[in-house]
Amino acid sequence: MRILHTADWHLGAELKHVPRLSDQLARVDEVLQVCDERNVDLLLVAGDFIDEKQSERMTPLLRRLGDMLRPRLRRGMQVLILAGNHDREWVFPFLQTARDLFVASETSRLQFAWKPELRVIETRTKERLRLMLLPYPRQTSYDLEAIVFKDAADRHKQMGDAVKQRIKGFESQIKKDGDKMPTVVVAHLLIAGQKENGHELTEEADVPIPRVYLPNYAYVALGHVHLPTELGSATCRYSGSIERMDFGERAQRKQVVLVELDSTGLVGEPEAIPLHPTELFEIDWRDGDDLVAIARDVAPSTICKLRLHVPVGTNVQALQAQARDLIERLCWPPEIQWEGGDIPEVATGSLAIVRSDWQGAVRSYIKEQVPGDDPQHHDVMAAIEELLSEESLR
Repeated sequence: MRILHTADWHLGAELKHVPRLSDQLARVDEVLQVCDERNVDLLLVAGDFIDEKQSERMTPLLRRLGDMLRPRLRRGMQVLILAGNHDREWVFPFLQTARDLFVASETSRLQFAWKPELRVIETRTKERLRLMLLPYPRQTSYDLEAIVFKDAADRHKQMGDAVKQRIKGFESQIKKDGDKMPTVVVAHLLIAGQKENGHELTEEADVPIPRVYLPNYAYVALGHVHLPTELGSATCRYSGSIERMDFGERAQRKQVVLVELDSTGLVGEPEAIPLHPTELFEIDWRDGDDLVAIARDVAPSTICKLRLHVPVGTNVQALQAQARDLIERLCWPPEIQWEGGDIPEVATGSLAIVRSDWQGAVRSYIKEQVPGDDPQHHDVMAAIEELLSEESLR
C-alpha cells in the first residue's frame, strides 16, 4: 500500500491581510495530483488542517475542497486528517458529522481524528494498516479536563506525561493484540530539540516530547514543524507544511513524503516529492528607487513585503498608496525604517515599540512586566505566543 504523508495545510490562513486560500488549494491540488500519479491508497494530513475562523467562509471552503477530494475518494483512496494546535476544538467533531456537505456519499473514506487512538485502515486492495493517532496535546483530547494545573509549566509537564503514557498504553495494546499488520504513527507534536520558526510555538509555550518516546514502527509521520526534517532516520520525519506560510519560510523547500508498505513493514526508503510553493519576495525601497520598475518585475502571484527606508519626517502615505496600486499581493501595512535623526517610537510604559520588530518588542515588554520568576510567567508567555502566531498568519 502507498501512503502520502503531508501536514500543516492551514486552509484559510492569511499573511498580513493577503488571502492565501488560492495558494493553499493550489498546493492541495498538487498533492492530489501526486496521489493520482503514484496511485496512493491513504493520504495523511498530520495536523493543522484548517485555520479559517469565520463560519460564513467555512462552507464555501469545504465545498471547494470536497470537489477536489471526491474523485479520489470514489476511486478508493482514503484520507485521514489529524487535529493540530491550529485546528479549533469544535471543528473536527463538526466536520466528522457533516462530511456529506462536501464529499456526499464518500464519507466513509474521509476520516478525522481529534483524540488519541489506535485505528485500523483497510485499503481498496484489502491490505490492513494500524495507525497510532496522537493529536496535538489538549486537556480535552487527552481527558485531563478535570485537572487544575498550578501553572503553565505544570500543565506542560502533565500534558507531556499524558502523551507518553498514551504511547506506552498503545504499545502494550499492540503487543497484546498480536496482529502483525504494519503500524504507522501519525502525530502533531513538537519533538524536543527541534528548532521552531515563524508561528510555531516555542518549547516554552508548547509541550515538547523527547524523541526517545516515539515508538519505532514502520513509519512516524509528524506535523507541527514547517521545515521538512528527518529525526535521525528517514522513517521518522516532519513532512513540513505544503505552502510557505510567512517570510521566515520564504527560502524553504516544500514537499510531501511517499511511503510504501507491505504486510511486513516498509518497502524501500520513503521518497520526498517536491511541491511548488508560492514565491515570497521582500522589497527594500530607498529614496531614488523606481517603484514602478520594481513592481514590473514582480509576478502577479508573488506575495511581497515592502520595507520603506525613508528619512525621518517623510510623508510615506503617497508611497504606500503607490505601492498598493502597483503590487497586486502586498502585505499590509509596509514596514518603515526611519533613517537619520531620531527614530519615531511609540512609548508604552517602559517599552518603545520600533516598527521594524513589533513582535520582538511585544515579547520583551511582556517579559519585563511578568519576569521569569513570576508564577504567571509561563501562562502569559504561552498566551502571547498563541496571539503572535495567529497574527503572523493574517
